[in-house]
Amino acid sequence: MTNDHPSSTYRPFTEESGGAIGFSIFASAPRVLHVDSDHDAALVLAALLVPETQVTHVPTLAAAQELLHREKFALVVLDPDLPDGDGVDLLAELRAYQADARVLMYSARHPEHHNAGSAFLPKPWTSPRQLWRTVSDLLGIGSAMPVEPQ
Repeated sequence: MTNDHPSSTYRPFTEESGGAIGFSIFASAPRVLHVDSDHDAALVLAALLVPETQVTHVPTLAAAQELLHREKFALVVLDPDLPDGDGVDLLAELRAYQADARVLMYSARHPEHHNAGSAFLPKPWTSPRQLWRTVSDLLGIGSAMPVEPQ
């Protein structure tokens, strides 16, 4: 796992944290931005997708907007229910800055967002296998799960 923030100034996955934390062991892996205020979901997604992808998690709309202005991602996994705004507002910015990025929308409460991205999964995900299959299809990487869930 990598964390670009000094440990003395950054505490990952805390409520007051608005910055990004990244996970990867392969620099050439496709980059995934996970925008979700649910820190447990962020850990699950990172555990499932690393090392085949580089996962960066941000918990707020503002942090996602700032990151998208600086960095490129192959996939954005987006929960529209964010503490500082509607995650759907991020889609227009994403298309302006990174038109080729795919978007996996997932939500427990917003059925109107089902068609807003490249794909949709209900939250919580039905299974790790379903999440992996959807992400691997969107990124065009192998469909076999790297590690079977326990």
